[in-house]
Amino acid sequence: MADVDLIATAQPHLLPGYAGFCPQYKFRCGETYGSLTHKLLLDPTINHAETLILSNRATDDYEVTRPPKDDVEFVNARTKRTDATFLHPMVPGYEGFMPRLNAKYGQRYSVLATEGLAEFEREYLKNKAALNELNKVISVQSGHGKPRNLKDRLLLESKFKLPMLTVRPDCVGVMRNLPVDEQCERPRDHAPSPYFMENTNPNKFFISGYAGHIPYGYAHFGTTNVPMTNSSLCEFTTNYRTRQSTEWAPVSISRPDPPLLIQPAEIYHKHVGLLPNYLGHVPGSVFRFGKTFGADTKDAKRWLRGDFSI
Repeated sequence: MADVDLIATAQPHLLPGYAGFCPQYKFRCGETYGSLTHKLLLDPTINHAETLILSNRATDDYEVTRPPKDDVEFVNARTKRTDATFLHPMVPGYEGFMPRLNAKYGQRYSVLATEGLAEFEREYLKNKAALNELNKVISVQSGHGKPRNLKDRLLLESKFKLPMLTVRPDCVGVMRNLPVDEQCERPRDHAPSPYFMENTNPNKFFISGYAGHIPYGYAHFGTTNVPMTNSSLCEFTTNYRTRQSTEWAPVSISRPDPPLLIQPAEIYHKHVGLLPNYLGHVPGSVFRFGKTFGADTKDAKRWLRGDFSI
């Protein structure tokens, strides 16, 4: 029976499927991946690291240094002050929220979760200590608390004491709570359409080689591209704005309100006589003779007004 050592690949070697870098591997061929990497790792003429990237866990000097011991103690100490949900070691496959885990890569899940949770716990305790120190200063300087040491007594001699007093109550919230109307600035258009540029704009033309439609281009020919497209676009813009202000403008119909008292039409004018052959009734015309019909009717109307000096 053949020996197992003759069949198995000698150590050290890289396992097939290893996606890392192996020096001089792309320049060798004709052997299996295991036997070729075994020769490359032991070849003294190849520049590689002094120590192998593979570690022998069977020896006594092998030791896992991550996560650090301090991080493990920080995580487990959370059970003394609160009902901790996370404990070391973290179980891989947990899909819940884990603090400070998104920005960490390159290690196992339990290592990254422990280090992230320990970092979060350190920052939380630091912020809590700063808040407690601020509350202590406020209580001592406001007179609600008593100084217990020399540092607390020096807080009473400070020029500025907490909490700060409002000097001008009428100015509170001027810049913080009151809304400020800011003028809306239209963003600059770096690529405006040549159709709607001003006619005086020197860039109002189509570049040479433009194969699209040129409005009013059929009426401008015989010149170069820039003057032709510029005059065509100016004519288009002028016509468009003219029609926009006249034909396309909304029509507003306004009717005046009817008068409250409708006056009847006058039959007898005050200073003008009636036309001849008028067959209607003219008050007082039967008592007047010797005048034309227009003058007679004019005198009759004077009589109606109360003017009897005829």
